[in-house]
Amino acid sequence: MVSARLTEMVLRDERAVIPIGYYNATFGVTLSLPSVIGREGVHRVLEPEMSDEEQQRLQSSAGAIKAALSRLSLKESRRRTA
Repeated sequence: MVSARLTEMVLRDERAVIPIGYYNATFGVTLSLPSVIGREGVHRVLEPEMSDEEQQRLQSSAGAIKAALSRLSLKESRRRTA
């Protein structure tokens, strides 16, 4: 259901606002933030106004995600074709 709705948003260029995971260069990881979705995919990320404490906690969460990812062995799988 979610995939179908997301596809509709893109195909219809709805510019709907939904929380969706998107790579955030500021934090260096993928975070789910309210974003405008349209024909181009994520058109714009809407970062809500946050207090200093909230901003620090978001930064801390991003750091925890980075640390967890660094502990994983993510290697590109390579298929051999005959």
